[in-house]
Amino acid sequence: MTAVKRRPRDAEATRSQILEAAENLFAVQGFGSTSLAQIAKRSHCHKSLILHHFRSKNDLWQIVKERRFSQFVGERKAQFNVKEVSLEEIRNSLRAYFELLRDDPVLVQLLTRAELEQDLSCSQYDEERLQPFVARMRDAQQAGLLRNDVPAAHLLLIVTNVITQWFEARAMFAGWSELQGDDPDSLFLESVEKVFFEGAAA
Repeated sequence: MTAVKRRPRDAEATRSQILEAAENLFAVQGFGSTSLAQIAKRSHCHKSLILHHFRSKNDLWQIVKERRFSQFVGERKAQFNVKEVSLEEIRNSLRAYFELLRDDPVLVQLLTRAELEQDLSCSQYDEERLQPFVARMRDAQQAGLLRNDVPAAHLLLIVTNVITQWFEARAMFAGWSELQGDDPDSLFLESVEKVFFEGAAA
């Protein structure tokens, strides 16, 4: 009888399996309440295999987060490199971030969990990731498009925090009569744009 030859475990498939399990647990339970043992059980991988692919639980969190943000950040940086700064470009970036959160409820769950835990290692506000966006706000200030008496980082954080908070808490506003309409998300975005671009304009 011929012995069945086992195929070696596909490293990339294993890595993806671990990431999916970690992402699901982080979103539901949070970073602090999720253990490597739970990730091992969910991914059907031994804990030592997880540590073979990822250095630590924190490393897993960082990569989970990067997977969710990478396309958005890449597209925006490519845009910054080929065009001069304009208010329309900043408006488009704002809308792209809004759409990213609107279309990715798991990312919103991850951000909410990180915020609740107040764990700096889990923060979505990594300076390295945000630096190109802060620099673009500064470019707009230097071009005379945005007021320059407010730090560029503050301009960015004001608008990103407002958008993030909307998606983290909008279920609590669902019953407000003044927020009713066919598309509450679009109405809120329109209001954000009015307040930001009128308040931040040079």
